[in-house]
Amino acid sequence: MKWFVIAVETRLIATLQITLFMICLMNMAAAQSDLDQSIEEMISNVETDEQIDVSSFSEELEEYLIHPLDINRATTEELSILPGMNDLKINRLVSYRQEFGDLLSVYELQAIPGFRVHEIRTWLPFITVKSGKEKDISPGQKHPAGPKVKELFREMNSEIIHRQSWVVENQKGYLSPDTTFKDIEDQDGNIIGQDTSIDQRYRGSKFRNYTRFRARYGKNFSAALTGEKDPGEIFLWNPAKGQLGYDFLSGHVAIGNYGNLKQLVIGDYNLQLGQGMILSRGIGFGKGAEVISSLKMPDKGILPYSSVNENQFMRGIASTVALGDFYLTAFYSRLALDGTIPSDDSTQTATSLKTSGFHRTETEQLFRKNLKESVMGGRINYRSPTLRLGMTGLLQQYGIPVEKPLNDYNQYDFRGDRNHLMSVDFDWVFQNINVFGELGRSRSGGTGAVLGIMGSLAPTVDVSLLARRFTRDFHSNRGYVFAERPTAVQNETGIYLGIKIKPGTRWVLSGYVDQFYFPWNRFRASFPSRGWEYLAQVEFKPRRGTEVYLRYRQDAKEINSDIFLEGQQLEYLVLTRKRLLRLHFQTNIHRDVSYRSRIEFSWFQKEGEESQTGILFFQDLSWKFGFKYKLTGRYALFDASDYNARIYAYENDVLGFSSIPPYYHTGSRYYLIFNWKPIKKLEFWARIAQTQLFKNQALGSGLEEITGNSRTEVKVQGRIQF
Repeated sequence: MKWFVIAVETRLIATLQITLFMICLMNMAAAQSDLDQSIEEMISNVETDEQIDVSSFSEELEEYLIHPLDINRATTEELSILPGMNDLKINRLVSYRQEFGDLLSVYELQAIPGFRVHEIRTWLPFITVKSGKEKDISPGQKHPAGPKVKELFREMNSEIIHRQSWVVENQKGYLSPDTTFKDIEDQDGNIIGQDTSIDQRYRGSKFRNYTRFRARYGKNFSAALTGEKDPGEIFLWNPAKGQLGYDFLSGHVAIGNYGNLKQLVIGDYNLQLGQGMILSRGIGFGKGAEVISSLKMPDKGILPYSSVNENQFMRGIASTVALGDFYLTAFYSRLALDGTIPSDDSTQTATSLKTSGFHRTETEQLFRKNLKESVMGGRINYRSPTLRLGMTGLLQQYGIPVEKPLNDYNQYDFRGDRNHLMSVDFDWVFQNINVFGELGRSRSGGTGAVLGIMGSLAPTVDVSLLARRFTRDFHSNRGYVFAERPTAVQNETGIYLGIKIKPGTRWVLSGYVDQFYFPWNRFRASFPSRGWEYLAQVEFKPRRGTEVYLRYRQDAKEINSDIFLEGQQLEYLVLTRKRLLRLHFQTNIHRDVSYRSRIEFSWFQKEGEESQTGILFFQDLSWKFGFKYKLTGRYALFDASDYNARIYAYENDVLGFSSIPPYYHTGSRYYLIFNWKPIKKLEFWARIAQTQLFKNQALGSGLEEITGNSRTEVKVQGRIQF
């Protein structure tokens, strides 16, 4: 009977392959568009004024475009890169392979419970199926020997990327300093002296320069050298201060998946362990329309680092070795950080850690790389197909004590020159349920805990639940967790509930509710405070390539009031509410032309004050001209009465970068990206973006200020592959 079922399945699969042959061709033609869409889905919930370096994630998916992932042999870590994939789906795939053997086609994924057609279509450019004889790996071989050195060097992919960007208009930081003496007045307006100081200016040019060389072979070998100069910084050769031309240099050599040696990195790296309470820096998904998978942090272990964030990495050596089902990890890092050290401080203490990475002015140069940090630790991890258990320890040592000036909200922040943390974590998949969590403790005695569960109540209903608690004296400055303040990992208690319902093949209903409480004061809240957030979304996909969704989101928090009644001196909390309503539509007009339109409204209300409103409307168009040219553009109109009513929107960028800028004030914005690939191994990008404000006569503030109502950014990038 079993052979009869398999024969019938094989015939059906063959028929399905023929039926969907044209779809497959269209997917391969639109592979780069799928890559862009996957990146957008990953970071669409991030709200930041800065550019987002997605080079690591885009490289993984681009590698799958060149060498599609064999879903019959892929590991859990490799499968987790696919957009929308989670441990529940991975466990179902593994169980299906164990029961029926290797998949005969990627379309056989439709036979696995929980795998949706639109998800499979998203994965098509990145996955394949191969015979087990093609690789030195089989389901019974836990630690394959890996490729031979000769094969590694013969098939290694190498590339050089150079990027340059600048703002066309003159910013204050690049103009001549103000040498005029200004009168100093007292409170009554009397002149009591003159200010003889000279305003600071940037020391370098307005150009941002980025160069990177990288060579890699799948998960087995990686070597990279990256250099970046931020706008306003100078090229300087000063080995004594650790500057060799570029202001920031990063590099690594890594080998992995050679028998029991799972990973060895010398140079710069990152660690993503457990649920991220101790170590997990990188891009987090955060709260958003993906209400199920986003609450679980990725446990990827050691990751070679080739990005340009100057603080969120480690520098030294790290390695993971496998002994059967047990994985042992050890790491050491010594890094020079930016710290604020007062010049008149005879005790040599740092009053703060500076994380901007900018070294443009004389003052910023004084704080450059003057605080040494040493980090060492280890991890033991047990892994089976359905269960993971881990224990992690970390010791941090600073060259001088960190002593922040005391105020009402930072009394329990880290102070001193040493910190150590311990944590235990688990991850268990049982049928349609995934339970995971982490419990940690820092040197101060503060504790942190995360406990989550996600599963399927029915074939069309998925739910997720996560509770977290971080005491006010829990100290973990290298963690990233699913929380209201994901990088703070301190002074927060909360519970999150998400649900996704798929009533049909074309409809998806999703939503979440998150309640949180801050048991101690925080910035702009002089008392313990609370808040909540919820989201509801209806998504409709009438056909492949077309999507419409309506999203409503509300965020409420308590902060200090700015209004005092007559005679009132004690601060008090008031409630703020921000509501967002979005209608989004996108479609593929042709396999080479895609169109996207969005209108979004925002309302911000602070108790006792007038409400602020905002609106954003944009049109996007992406057009591929054959296989060599691609043009992507946007035109947006916006009107937000205040920064609190700002609206964030994802923007396409050159390969390796994306941005989600805030739209506020009244104005328009456009950007155009031209992509040219004259030959297979050579590619160029050019991007121009301009913001024009209708009512303002200046943009920016401080040394970034532009006199005028427009700001134009230009970016060019080239890549050559070997």
